[in-house]
Amino acid sequence: MKPSVYAYAATVLLALGNFLPTNIQAAEFCADQYYVDTTLPNQSRWDMCWEHRNREGIVLHHIHYTPKNGTRRMVLYQAAVAQIHVPYDDNGARYHDVSDYGLGNNYMSALTAQECVGGQLLSYAGKNVLCQQVTPRDDAYSVDNDRLQGDALSLFSVSAIGAYNYIPEWRFLDDGAIEPGIGATGALQRFGASNIAQHGWLLESNKVGIAHLHNFFWKLDFDLGGTGNDDAVEEINYSQNAGKLTRTNTRFTTEVARVVDPTQLRAWRVIDTTLKNAKGLPLSYEIQLPESVQRDIGPSSEPFTHNDFYVTKQKSCELFASHNPTTNACAENLSAFVNNESLSGQDIVVWPSTTFYHMPRAEDAPRMDAHWSHIRIIPRDWHDKNPLSNSAETTADTTTPPPPPPPPPATGTVSNSASGISVNGNLNDWASLTSFGADPDDVTGTNNKLNWLEAWVANDAERVYLAYKTKGNIDTSGFWGYQAYLDTDSSTTTGYKTGALGADYLVEGANLWRYTGDGTSWSWAYQGNMTAQTSGNAAEFSFPRSWLGNNTELRLMFWGNNAAFGGDAKDAYPDGAFNTTATTRYFTYNMHTPTGSGTTGISNPVSNLTINGNLSDWSTLTSFGLDPTDVSGANNLLDWQEGWMAHNASNVYLAYRTLNAVDAGRFWGYQAYLDTDNNTATGYQNDALGAEYMLEGQTVWRYTGDGESWSWSPQGSTTNAISGQAAEFSFPRSWIGNPSKLRLMFRGNNAAFGGNAEDVYPNATANPRYFEYRF
Repeated sequence: MKPSVYAYAATVLLALGNFLPTNIQAAEFCADQYYVDTTLPNQSRWDMCWEHRNREGIVLHHIHYTPKNGTRRMVLYQAAVAQIHVPYDDNGARYHDVSDYGLGNNYMSALTAQECVGGQLLSYAGKNVLCQQVTPRDDAYSVDNDRLQGDALSLFSVSAIGAYNYIPEWRFLDDGAIEPGIGATGALQRFGASNIAQHGWLLESNKVGIAHLHNFFWKLDFDLGGTGNDDAVEEINYSQNAGKLTRTNTRFTTEVARVVDPTQLRAWRVIDTTLKNAKGLPLSYEIQLPESVQRDIGPSSEPFTHNDFYVTKQKSCELFASHNPTTNACAENLSAFVNNESLSGQDIVVWPSTTFYHMPRAEDAPRMDAHWSHIRIIPRDWHDKNPLSNSAETTADTTTPPPPPPPPPATGTVSNSASGISVNGNLNDWASLTSFGADPDDVTGTNNKLNWLEAWVANDAERVYLAYKTKGNIDTSGFWGYQAYLDTDSSTTTGYKTGALGADYLVEGANLWRYTGDGTSWSWAYQGNMTAQTSGNAAEFSFPRSWLGNNTELRLMFWGNNAAFGGDAKDAYPDGAFNTTATTRYFTYNMHTPTGSGTTGISNPVSNLTINGNLSDWSTLTSFGLDPTDVSGANNLLDWQEGWMAHNASNVYLAYRTLNAVDAGRFWGYQAYLDTDNNTATGYQNDALGAEYMLEGQTVWRYTGDGESWSWSPQGSTTNAISGQAAEFSFPRSWIGNPSKLRLMFRGNNAAFGGNAEDVYPNATANPRYFEYRF
């Protein structure tokens, strides 16, 4: 027990008095053969003890860190792997490898010198079970000519369980950070015939490798500074408002179970409430789960998978995240460890986890490469500056930067009805429309073929049309050089920053691309191939308005890149696109609203769609456009991203994507309202349409109320499938009365998750506030 260890240490100190060296060695807590003491090339030092256990394998304890010329302090009292949970997609096996088999004893492999190159093999019971190495870790930092190569102490073992080899590794970095990780290699373990292909991947004829998850859990008992009852745990969240991120720190007072939340940039830190650094800031370590893009929320029988981070009071019988021994009334799994006990003045344990989803590949046979999963534990104010650098600190800048200047105004706006336009390469049907004006003939030189002359945009209720003329004939062999950047939200802080625009979309040749980068990186996602026709020096295009998110205004500029033809000239249109003093740096186009219309109708006739939660078979269909990521706040997990509808002679198909994984346990929060008579005065009145039917979760309901009352009758349960952030549905057209067209809107009710935000798609500011679908 921990108290007796420290009591023993105190007795030794009193007895030896002045005969002890200044730096107390962690070897006091273990035999010399189980002691690791490593000084890294930059003179930082890690020392600790290790032990072998049948279940956890290698367990580390009394882990101390000493920065160069700094104070040696304990970080962790004990660190161990707490579970490797492996559920298979066909539910044919759900392994709990640590508790049910074990990483130690006969499951632990004997290591060879070839596996521990340049390192030292450490032995238990005559078997080399642990490799101790010092390895480079790339640059510790690099600023101008001030650079430092970083290093780390690595401790790893190998355990063979079934066909898998697990490689638990602990990396201790020279700046005080710790990176626990687990590698998985070996061979695939479970296979099936082609009739279960939806649960895995076809590797060869009639042989399917069954997909599965690896849920990795660690148990970390922090004793910052050497004492455990003065530590506390905080959660750090960030919320966005008006372009600003605001940080909130919440200290836990009772045991908790928490999920990762990328929308709030969530992390946690363990704080020593007594010790402070030289700047008066409390010493702490931050815990990050950077590999949280894949998560497993298992069935109700596996509640420990429903959260990613747990904080509990230390109990000697709480060893494993699942299948924990229930002797002496100990709980069976992590979720039950959390029973609202106070954390104040207690020894605290944190249980972080991460998930790897293994979809087999042909390359996994006969031997798969090692795939790795990591978490990060980094010092936060443990030092008063970077312990690896002797550079002077920069002077703090407390001034508030001035707001960015507004984009220069465009000279007027253009709006054109596309009625009568045919995409045929002949611009005669554009003659009566307003162009963006003539561009000068200003490009010369060999191979500089692209010289803009004039361009137009027009639209109708359903499609956007674009046309341009160039001086020379359009050469589609270098079609990627003909570009138009489209800013659909009129914001320079979003999208690809070019000239005075933040471009959300790019017309490049005959393709439309959506921007997915950070503002400066060249990162675009394919949106679709436009209807296109060129003839001589003229080009025409059209595409669905929904591809641009059904916006009402866009800003645009044209860019001619003659590198496509081996030339060196660039031609921007307008000419002042990159001139900060120019009056016109982009063109503005206002979407024309056809008389008596005001909505965009789409139609996606299909022969059939497979309802499996995979939206790849929707990729060629027209969606209702992208919905912005605009929901924040605790428990507001439902944020629409995109939606689709399709049909055949007998069925309706509906699909959507959300920012976070679709939660079938709270399915009632996911709603789509269907107005099948296209009359806002009938059906359920929700200020956008009059809904005769509603898809709520997996059920279609028929409205039976007076327009305001919440009165619905079940019509039937859909065929449906969920996979991560995607959901698909199908149901008979007869359930909604076989309409020739309908209006619909999506409502995300975050009360289902304990939140308070509502997300509607299309947004509440849209006009109209519904989508139209034609059969």
